[in-house]
Amino acid sequence: MRHCMFCMDSEDIASLCASLSISECDGHVQLLDGKIMAEAINRLSLCVVGKVLSRKIVNRDAFIRVIGKIWQIKQGMDIKPVTGNTFSFHFRDEHDLKVVSGSPWCFDNALIVLERPVSMGTIDSLVLNQADFWVQIHQVPLLCMTMEIGRFLGGMIGIVLEVYGGTSGDCVGKFLRIRVQVDITRPLKRYLQVDIFENKTETIMVLRYERLPNHCFRCEMVDHTTSECREKESGPIVNGKEVFPFGI
Repeated sequence: MRHCMFCMDSEDIASLCASLSISECDGHVQLLDGKIMAEAINRLSLCVVGKVLSRKIVNRDAFIRVIGKIWQIKQGMDIKPVTGNTFSFHFRDEHDLKVVSGSPWCFDNALIVLERPVSMGTIDSLVLNQADFWVQIHQVPLLCMTMEIGRFLGGMIGIVLEVYGGTSGDCVGKFLRIRVQVDITRPLKRYLQVDIFENKTETIMVLRYERLPNHCFRCEMVDHTTSECREKESGPIVNGKEVFPFGI
């Protein structure tokens, strides 16, 4: 059976390429012109790939229509479906590209994971397993309300991008606020356990994720909602309803 190339997704095409047998009749290896490459590299530098973390296929037309309005792009942007819930975004201006730093972004209450391609920009090389969040760390003793300790505590959550010091530059207030790159292939941390004085006395610090979209209250993963969870073990039933181990 012949396959229409426009009906095949990237995985089908990759499998087809892997099965090809290259012969001399297919021609010799050609070098791309430097000028053409420079233009292509510049275009790739303004490209971002994003994936909507949902186990249901999103409405592509609605996504393309809505996301431009959410991001408030000024110079225009081209959005192309790649495969499933994955899209490529080609910006026309470096300033508009900064919208990526405003993550987390959501569509239909599902998290959008963004990654900038490098090298040749092959889709298979993208991991799409990191998301940036502002995380509030509550119940922090006054002794630990410093920039340095904030960076240490943030490192227990993920890769620290920024420690918010407020207008004074010092960590003062009800909680520490840390910008963290989180590994979304693992359950979200709910709290931190710290032995401050190394005397085996445990201090519990509670985490709150700002702008956290719908996620699973059963297993605390952000790549699906509770109704989509495939976890076999359910929580205890109280008054006819399941009590989830994680909450809002």
